[in-house]
Amino acid sequence: MFSPSIFRLALCLILIVTLGAAAERSAYAYHTSSDLAETTMTSQEWDAILQRDTETEAQTESHVMKTMPSPVSYKVRSGDTLYRISRSFGIPVDTLLAVNGINDPGSLQAGQQLQIPSEQAGIELPGGQGGIIRQVLTSTLTAYTAGIESTGKKPSHPDYGITYSGSKAEEGRTIAVDPSVIPMGSTVFIDGIGVRKAEDIGSAIRGTRIDLFMDDVKQARDFGLKKDVKVYVLEGTA
Repeated sequence: MFSPSIFRLALCLILIVTLGAAAERSAYAYHTSSDLAETTMTSQEWDAILQRDTETEAQTESHVMKTMPSPVSYKVRSGDTLYRISRSFGIPVDTLLAVNGINDPGSLQAGQQLQIPSEQAGIELPGGQGGIIRQVLTSTLTAYTAGIESTGKKPSHPDYGITYSGSKAEEGRTIAVDPSVIPMGSTVFIDGIGVRKAEDIGSAIRGTRIDLFMDDVKQARDFGLKKDVKVYVLEGTA
């Protein structure tokens, strides 16, 4: 049997714990309602938040649209096969079949346009515009200048810096090509380089070799020789 003193002590402890829990619940409830009171917003404030979120979402969508790869098509040439085309662009044959809804791989015809998933092929055409590729080449790249070391012409020469097509050579635009392979005036996309225009020729430029125009002699020499570079010739640019 418990003595009266022990019983009274236990009763006091129970009472203290009960009162403490009640006080804590009361404090918590007061704290919560206080927070709610502080975070209550007017309709104008809610409208401002919704407007901000809408603008942020629109900006995000706009950025995504701007960074999406441009659509690219390839114009089938005589003798092309899906396997050859897939190797040229570095994408699986199954992807070409699926994207273009082709059931019979042997049904290709010259002049037919195939959609190329540019995000897989790594092609970014000029100005974010879609385009049609008419030819894919594997090229060797070199660089040249307008000076005597490349053209034999001095700055005093009347044709110094003037290309075969009659335009003034410009770094970042002008390339020299073999016109029997890449017609004069063609716009090309060079893998790892970007978009260039066929405006010049050169005695050493034969076949698929391409010479990039540069202003600085040292820069041209440092560029050296780069082999097995993919070059995409665009339709309707010559």
